[in-house]
This record gives sequence, structure tokens and C-alpha cells, in this order.
Amino acid sequence: MKKTLQVILMVVMIAAVGVVVVSEGGAGPSDPAKIAFADMQKVLEATKDWNTLNTDYQKDMQFYQGQLDSLSKEYQDLAASGASQESLAVKQQEILTKKTQYEQTLEATYNAKLQVIMEQVNKRIKDYSTFIGIDMVISSEVVVYGAPAYDVTDAIIEYMKGFQK
Repeated sequence: MKKTLQVILMVVMIAAVGVVVVSEGGAGPSDPAKIAFADMQKVLEATKDWNTLNTDYQKDMQFYQGQLDSLSKEYQDLAASGASQESLAVKQQEILTKKTQYEQTLEATYNAKLQVIMEQVNKRIKDYSTFIGIDMVISSEVVVYGAPAYDVTDAIIEYMKGFQK
């Protein structure tokens, strides 16, 4: 889950850097852009939807782990009862197949939900930035240095609290 989140955040950061590079070469406003940065992970973790998603993910993960544990117990019982190597191999393959299915189910389910949450967060950041007159917000992960005055993470979190149910 965290690896998937990191991949999504990296794509967003690369896109933001691409926008900066492209906008530098084109015609733009005569005033310098008002740029700020935010810790996207901190913003995301401050949302109720993210916390609910993580809680649900942990519950589903525990459920699937319980299923795998039951299959492993069956395998151990088979081995203890002197089952043939063929029977053990079939059970082992069943366990591996189920593990793969569970992982794919979790990934598909939670990636889709994460995408929706990320879109909501990005929209709120855009709305907030437009409201206070910031031209661009980039992820703190791509900022080599930024004065703390340009870090709008906490302000965005406070703004987003007004939209949480």
C-alpha cells in the first residue's frame, strides 16, 4: 500500500516538475509566480478518508491473512498425517494461488479508492491555492530547499478540515 502510494506521489511530483519546466520556457505573466510547497504525505494522512482507507485495508489484510493461516494449518495437518508429496504440492500451490489472488484483490480495491482520495486532495489543494493566490504548489519531496514561510502544509490541512464529514 505504501509502495503504491509512493509511486502515485512520484508521478504527481514528476508531473509538477514538468509543469514548472514547461512554464519556464513559454510565455507567462510578467509577475513572478507565487510558489509554495506542501508535504503531500502529511496532508494525505490528515484526511479522514485516508485514515478510514488504512483501517479498512488493515482489516481486509487481517482477514486474508487469516484465510492463508487456515490453509497453512491444513497443509501442516496434511504433512503431519503423512500425506503424499503430491497432495502436499497441490496444497502448497493452492496457498500460493490464494495469496496471489488476495494480494491482487487488495491492490485493485485499494488503488482505486486511493486514486479517488488523491483526486479529492489535489482538488482541495488547487481550491485553497486559488483562494489565497498561490500560482503553484509542489510536493516538498521535490524541493531541495524552501524557506518555512513557503510551506503551506499545515494551512492546507486546516483548510481541508472544513470539508471532512
